[in-house]
Amino acid sequence: MFAALLAVAVVPAALALVGGVLALREVGSTTGTLGAWTEVAESGRTLVDAARAAAPGDTAVERAAIAHTEALSASVRQSRLYAVVTERAVQLLPWAAATAILFLILLSALVARRLSRTFSAPVSELVGWTELIAAGDPLPPSDRDDTGVREYRALRRAFRTGAERLEVARRQQVESARLRAWTEMARRVAHEIKNPLTPMRMSASTLARSDDPSVRHAAEMLLEEVARLDAMARTFARFGRPPESPPADVDLEELSRGIVQGFDAGGVTVTLQASHEVPHIHGHYDVIGQALRNLLVNAVEAVIEGGGSRIEVRLDSTDDEVRIAVRDDGPGIPTEMLEQIWLPDITTRHRGSGLGLAMVRRAAEIHGGTARAWNRIEGGAEFELRLPRTLADEGA
Repeated sequence: MFAALLAVAVVPAALALVGGVLALREVGSTTGTLGAWTEVAESGRTLVDAARAAAPGDTAVERAAIAHTEALSASVRQSRLYAVVTERAVQLLPWAAATAILFLILLSALVARRLSRTFSAPVSELVGWTELIAAGDPLPPSDRDDTGVREYRALRRAFRTGAERLEVARRQQVESARLRAWTEMARRVAHEIKNPLTPMRMSASTLARSDDPSVRHAAEMLLEEVARLDAMARTFARFGRPPESPPADVDLEELSRGIVQGFDAGGVTVTLQASHEVPHIHGHYDVIGQALRNLLVNAVEAVIEGGGSRIEVRLDSTDDEVRIAVRDDGPGIPTEMLEQIWLPDITTRHRGSGLGLAMVRRAAEIHGGTARAWNRIEGGAEFELRLPRTLADEGA
């Protein structure tokens, strides 16, 4: 860029300067010669001598001859002076042209360097951004994005948009890889847990019929733990699987009301509030129902452990989606875990499997929705499940 700018500035100017010098030299050489003035002086002298010879003693002719001779002498002297100056100027013109060209090159180099840096600095900046994007590092602050020419501003915005999309894609790829790994592990764990459960249940059932109260009590505790392990194995087996039932119209209010009424909250009050008209959505009935059950189980455990007493399920909708919110008055979510609670290996419960909230998020992803959680200002936590009224794949 620097060489191109320098060539564009220097070459035409240098050619014009050299052409001008050659033209001036030719003009000076032609007009500065004494030949013409010498011929005029000789012919004038001949004319004066002839006039004097033709009119001897005529004072008027003599005065005119003297004036003409003086004028010719002055013109010849001026011509000689001009010829000397022109000769010296013609000799100095190449050096003056070389000096001017050198000055022009230096001036053009300074201007070209400044312009090339002005043009190349944003390009170098964007090259550095590509390295940051490739390394997964954040881009610099956006306080300079509105500076410079319009094209560079558009490039900066395009780079930031591309970096954000790449980060989202990278995060989704990591989440997909993690989900695949956990799905495979959950399937294997479920298989390994289910194998010994049947003989354990049969043995515990036999011991539960014993006449010894201590043996019977131990057998009953064993049956409870077997039931818990069986439920956990079923949870592991369901994790990561695609929905088994086909999508259909789901009445969320009816589904939520049935789950809330049949839910055993262990003394905790669970209420349902719905807007006047909650529209049906097109989705998977069992997946949504399991997600709501997981949210309620999580809320009940939080309320019992935190000394609360109330859980509220709220349903409302917009033109495009339906919102399911579960609020509790428990201790809330630790701030450092707000972004991690959706991961399969994260749980805040002593007896939790860590898959409940992961399955809630998976249910939202299956329907093209979102799942969020935050701590309420008045205390407790709120979990939100937003589901579109039409499945994302069917809309596409």
